Amino acid sequence: MGRAFVYVILGGGVAAGYAALEFARRGGYSRGELCIISEEAVAPYERPALSKGYLLPEGAARLPGFHTCVGANDELLTTKWYKEQGIELVLGTKVISADVRRKTLLTATGETISYKTLIIATGARALKLQEFGIQGSDASNICYLRNIDDADKLVNAMKSCPGGNAVVIGGGYIGMECAAALVTNKIRVTMVFPEKHCMGRLFTEKIAEYYENYYTSRGVTFVKGTVLTSFERDTTGKVTAVILKDGRHLPADMVVVGIGIRANTSLFEGQLVMSMENGGIKVNGQLQTSDSSVYAVGDVAAFPIKLFDGDIRRLEHVDSARRTARHAVASILEPSKTRDIDYLPFFYSRVFTLSWQFYGDNVGEVVHFGDFASSSPRFGAYWVNKGLIAGAFLEGGSRDEYEAISVAVWRKAKVANMAELEKQAIVSPITRQVAPYERPALSKGYLLPEGGARLPAFHTCVGANDQLLTEDWYNEHGIELILGMKIISADVRRKTLLTSSGETISYKTLIVATGARALKLEEFGGNGSDAENVCYLRNIEDADKLVHQMRSCPGGNAIVIGGGYIGMECAAALVANKIKVTIVFPGKHCMGRLFTPKIAEFYENYYTSKGVTFIKGTTVSSLEISSGKVTTAILRDGRRLPADMVVVGIGARANTALFEGQLVMEKGGIKVNGKMQTSDASVYAVGDVATFPVKLLGGGARRFEHVDCARRTARHAVAAALDHPSGPAGDIDYLPFFYSRVFALSWRFYGDNAGEAVHFGDLSSSSSASSPPKFGAFWVSAGRITGAFLEGGSPEEYEAIAHAVRSGAAAPDAARLAREGLAFVVREGRSPATRGGDSDKPSSYAWHATVGVAAVVSIAALAYWYSRKAPCLVKRSF
Repeated sequence: MGRAFVYVILGGGVAAGYAALEFARRGGYSRGELCIISEEAVAPYERPALSKGYLLPEGAARLPGFHTCVGANDELLTTKWYKEQGIELVLGTKVISADVRRKTLLTATGETISYKTLIIATGARALKLQEFGIQGSDASNICYLRNIDDADKLVNAMKSCPGGNAVVIGGGYIGMECAAALVTNKIRVTMVFPEKHCMGRLFTEKIAEYYENYYTSRGVTFVKGTVLTSFERDTTGKVTAVILKDGRHLPADMVVVGIGIRANTSLFEGQLVMSMENGGIKVNGQLQTSDSSVYAVGDVAAFPIKLFDGDIRRLEHVDSARRTARHAVASILEPSKTRDIDYLPFFYSRVFTLSWQFYGDNVGEVVHFGDFASSSPRFGAYWVNKGLIAGAFLEGGSRDEYEAISVAVWRKAKVANMAELEKQAIVSPITRQVAPYERPALSKGYLLPEGGARLPAFHTCVGANDQLLTEDWYNEHGIELILGMKIISADVRRKTLLTSSGETISYKTLIVATGARALKLEEFGGNGSDAENVCYLRNIEDADKLVHQMRSCPGGNAIVIGGGYIGMECAAALVANKIKVTIVFPGKHCMGRLFTPKIAEFYENYYTSKGVTFIKGTTVSSLEISSGKVTTAILRDGRRLPADMVVVGIGARANTALFEGQLVMEKGGIKVNGKMQTSDASVYAVGDVATFPVKLLGGGARRFEHVDCARRTARHAVAAALDHPSGPAGDIDYLPFFYSRVFALSWRFYGDNAGEAVHFGDLSSSSSASSPPKFGAFWVSAGRITGAFLEGGSPEEYEAIAHAVRSGAAAPDAARLAREGLAFVVREGRSPATRGGDSDKPSSYAWHATVGVAAVVSIAALAYWYSRKAPCLVKRSF
């Protein structure tokens, strides 16, 4: 008797569940071709929940809810889900032998199951006391914790001895998490282990001291440096006391044992190559064993870690189980497209009100940081090996801070000053080294109090079909990313760039997409830029600092210096985070470079209705600083404003320093022609740094600091540099475009705000109006519409005003234009002209502005698209 499958997953834990999920996501199998064989009678589940929610005294998590594996959209992977996906579950079935050569498995019932491809997800088993020569561990009140049956036994034992004494043997993961659960169930706990401190394989003494003190405050007793030798039992065989090596007798109503685990490899020993050092099945970067038809994942797999220079490791953690399982399936179904696994080791725990995460490896010199004495702990450590961050631990961090320390480890960030790392780690641990991304999101979605946009999703640059341009995308397209690299000089004549590490990079064609930097207070005679609570907003590090500051002062006072883009968008974000805002700027009204007084009045009234205070016609002359933080902003007119944080948005300056004296400059940027070519034929400039001729403005040279310009100029420059026939022809013909979204408002502007402004629509609507406001303005010069602004428009209406500006529509008299407003431009022209070299219609043009592709990514994408020699992107930190 027997059954045959194409794919067999052997095991019933996390790795098995996520392997099945990846098969379902990718397809590649038919109903009846894929099965999971598990000794347990339930579908694969999340084992970490067993030492957390499962043991709670009330509302404990149970299958099929909390700890069933979870798919897309939080879909529970129940037995029903597997059936719907055509995946056969062979549950409650023990496999007693495997024949890798014949590709068969023999079950305890005598059934033979054959396969073409096998995924071993057998996990690990708990080490038993008998394996250390201690008898009697089969007593009814001795508990382990590895599966649901263990968890049920532990729950019953806790319920049977409320207020009793529990002895926990072991000071690792299981010991610490079970001890917390026991305390929560009002049981007195004594922990016994031979090491000097708890979590000896991971924690430093200083970190361990904190947790031991915390547990002690909860009533836990630690007995360290000794081991269990035997038990005292009553006439029924139940344990009544634990006898230690040093002779002590500890009363015990129950015993919990967590002394380690061992990978379940016995079925395959002698058939597959084992990693003797790591105790698992040795696999390659595809998770493939020494037999090409067999893969191993999760606790049982010993695989190469790129981060550790290919060192083989076996990692006993749920994250490794998930990731290796998914990678193995990808390797099976798409071997030619799947690179070797590149895994960042990750561990975490949550007990009581504590929560920590660890990334990397705990080797090298340790640098602790943060406050170990606070009642709301926020501390951690970096491990620095050969001047590079090898590992990072953080207790009590935010999502952004955990992300930041993981990036520091992933990139092996250089550490020049250990003392500085210790001082600043908790605020901004390390400059992130990330692929090009959408900066506009930093002042919008990134700052939301909940569900903020994060890489690599919302503000990663986006290609065709909404494809995220992650690092994998660049790798797959043969584009080399050199991240975290500072260029200290450029030699245009020799066509070379010199890096801060002393490396010389040469090129045939260079595209300068260096953007702009935020102007600092000190450049205007001010002070305080280095204060802990003074924020700018230009890159991810700035955004992280701003988010951290907002979360640290809920209900506090924020001073926003500047009434332009950054000032207005950050003010809206601060209000959303329930912070009181005062905006200070020297102009007569906000957005002075674009808004008319009448338009500005609407937005100022709207912001005021949200609680924002405007102080116009003056500036911040100085900041009072105490203990590294600003406490007061002093205005030029003498007023003093209390400040829990300060946000500065006073403009930007193009990053041209590398090329000054070598390329022609104009209007604060690098002067280029209509092909985005500089005064040196081998160098192009795009985005914020480029000053280029605008046909719509009579060929006048302009420099635009906006994402749309970055996208358009980047694409045009690449097309020109490669002279590709399908690319934009001739000189760039750009329609200036700006937009913003704050609160429930959304506006767009096209063209130039030169000439007479003619307003239309209802500018009196308030934030409490039943319908969103819709109003705008046309700028008319020499009888033609040269610019248009619209708040609250539809895609068709934005398209109409863009076309009116692009075509230079003849304007009627001001009174008629004001009266008819949108109706005039919609009626006068519904067929928008294409923009030279860019076939997008204004509607799609506006759509791209909301999704976005940063300049340097457009360069990469088009360079690949045009099938020329793969480019290199050097991302410089200014």
